Amino acid sequence: MFKFFSAFRKEWIVLVRDVPGIILLFLMPMVMLVILSLVQEFGWNAVAKEPKIHVLFVNEDTGNLPALIEKGLDDSRMFVVLKKLNADSLTRETAREKVRTGEYQIGVIIPKGASKKIERKVQMMITQIMSGIMMPVGNPFFGMENKDSVNIIIYFDPAIKGTFKAAFLSSMKEYSLKIESNMIFQTFNDELKKLFPQYLSSFKEFRETVYFTEEYPSGEKEPVIATSTQHNVPSWAIFAMFFIVIPLSSSMIKEREEGSVIRLYTLPVSYFTVFMSKVGVYLIVCFVQFIFMVLAGIYLLPLFSLPALSLSNHYFSLTIMALASSMAALGYGIMIGTLANTHQQASAFGSVSIVILAAIGGLWVPIYFFPHAMVKVAALSPLNWAHEGFLTIFLRDGEVADILPQVFKLLVFFIVTTTVAAIYRKTNPHIGS
Repeated sequence: MFKFFSAFRKEWIVLVRDVPGIILLFLMPMVMLVILSLVQEFGWNAVAKEPKIHVLFVNEDTGNLPALIEKGLDDSRMFVVLKKLNADSLTRETAREKVRTGEYQIGVIIPKGASKKIERKVQMMITQIMSGIMMPVGNPFFGMENKDSVNIIIYFDPAIKGTFKAAFLSSMKEYSLKIESNMIFQTFNDELKKLFPQYLSSFKEFRETVYFTEEYPSGEKEPVIATSTQHNVPSWAIFAMFFIVIPLSSSMIKEREEGSVIRLYTLPVSYFTVFMSKVGVYLIVCFVQFIFMVLAGIYLLPLFSLPALSLSNHYFSLTIMALASSMAALGYGIMIGTLANTHQQASAFGSVSIVILAAIGGLWVPIYFFPHAMVKVAALSPLNWAHEGFLTIFLRDGEVADILPQVFKLLVFFIVTTTVAAIYRKTNPHIGS
């Protein structure tokens, strides 16, 4: 045990001698957290919260159809209907030009006579039904067909996403079907009143029979929506942990270049003791990094009008997840420090590989925005395992049992990377034995 603490003390002294490096190691991730959280906040709100899309609404009709469609758009809470711009009524040409230039995303044109066409078609259908009941034989309306159709024009900004375009078209079709259903029932009631003067209709408006109730697996009455803080704090904490690869690998290469590794092994101390002392020192560094990032999420980000990070009572789960993530980062750093021959190789490959693993692991952009093929690739990144574990705690109220799959993967990654480093060291005596 004395040998371990002596080796630990040696590693600690080497680390704290580089004061500017230590400051950067803790300060830079916090600066990145604040800046990128501010940058992402607007875009995040556009995704996570209800968007308000302005729709240019041009009404060339005099019937009830435009008002009913406008009401449907307003009730959706997703759209803001604009019928005027700068106190001037919109025209078809103005709406087309505004959407074409990208100033607005959607334009809707209700053509002249649209309401009349629908009313005539509904009236024809009801007349055929009523005459079929009253005159089953020799019905003069049998076989008659009204081919009138209403063509509502919709302009879309070419830059708008296809999924949003499909959602808007689906909403418009839903409104039109509801409008036609109400017109059919109302016209049918009017015809019955003509035939039977004493008929009293209780129909006011057709209402849906099938409803959809949204429930949340967590049992909460309100939806739990991920904030930019809940995404960014674990993302950049993990990023900072894995960036320990640069000082760790540099320390290992420096020891080899200065010959201190050989001097160490001339003493009665095993490679395992030296190895564990290095892991112990940098494990403390990674964990302190994580604490600083969490404190930044709780106290620093709210100063910039960003949501504060809430830990609830998940201190133990977060500690386990942070330690497992740190171990995976240390294993990766030890492997690179063993395989690399120069500082340039270690720093270049280490930094670039961490950036790539962070990008494909969903640390910068949530993986549910990824294409299906990229989601499978993301599952191979250890940074993704760590991030999923933290999100399970923050968003899904996860306990230790819920994060065990991610913890297991990270610890296996640590074992695999350190085993690769040990095998390479054994088969290449020139790096120190």
